[in-house]
Amino acid sequence: MKLSKQKIQRFLRDLGLLTVVNGIRYFFNTVKYYGRGKVFRSRYPGFKVPPQVLAFDAYSASDWDFYKKSGEETAAFLAAIANRYLPKDPPPKVLEWGCGPARVVRHLPALLGAQVYGTDYNPQTIAWCTPNIPDVRFAENGLVPPLPFGDNVFDFVYSISVFTHLSEPVSQLWAAELLRILRPGGVLAVSTNGDAFRPLFFPDEQAAYDSRGVMVRGNFEEGKKLFLAYHSPEYLRGTLFKDFESLEYVPAGFPFTGQDLSVLRKR
Repeated sequence: MKLSKQKIQRFLRDLGLLTVVNGIRYFFNTVKYYGRGKVFRSRYPGFKVPPQVLAFDAYSASDWDFYKKSGEETAAFLAAIANRYLPKDPPPKVLEWGCGPARVVRHLPALLGAQVYGTDYNPQTIAWCTPNIPDVRFAENGLVPPLPFGDNVFDFVYSISVFTHLSEPVSQLWAAELLRILRPGGVLAVSTNGDAFRPLFFPDEQAAYDSRGVMVRGNFEEGKKLFLAYHSPEYLRGTLFKDFESLEYVPAGFPFTGQDLSVLRKR
């Protein structure tokens, strides 16, 4: 997003008008992708897509070509991480925390031969996923922990742009919760907004980011896509994920998002 658009968004955020503008954007998005949606369905008649409102809520667009292509490629990217650090036999037990309408998680059972789970904060998303993506087990999570799983359950947990929509205290609760449900030696892969976004910060935001390592744009419902959080690599390493062993950190290395990739291990 260009700086000029950032200024407009900040003005609307300060006035509390982002929800109204988001509704208007959804209307025009629906019109824009209506024809493309019909073409996609004729090309892939057996490929189930979620309601447009759920796709827009998660990804800001009901573009089914993007939904399918980016989902397949991101799933392959994550499966490669799992294969790099975990034994293939037995197959790992996998969780996507914040799965949205299954853009990525639907592809992982075939790629990993694994028992795969997905959780999300949006109950309508889980209500759609459960009957339509039968190879994945779905459950709803709240804004704050706990997840409906015991300790030391999963070999591989990942989240795509979830910490990017949480306040600092809630993020810290979730880091501890993900540590709890991972087995010893289990792997966590997450994407976060980092230094690549710094040129778009306003001076007060730059000061907060540089001094504290975390900057939040609020005045919107926490957990939704327009509540935004940014984390420096030093903050991730020294605060948010301090109880994990760092395996990889790749600035702007997560596909399709421009976000930072952190790959971590439960000690």
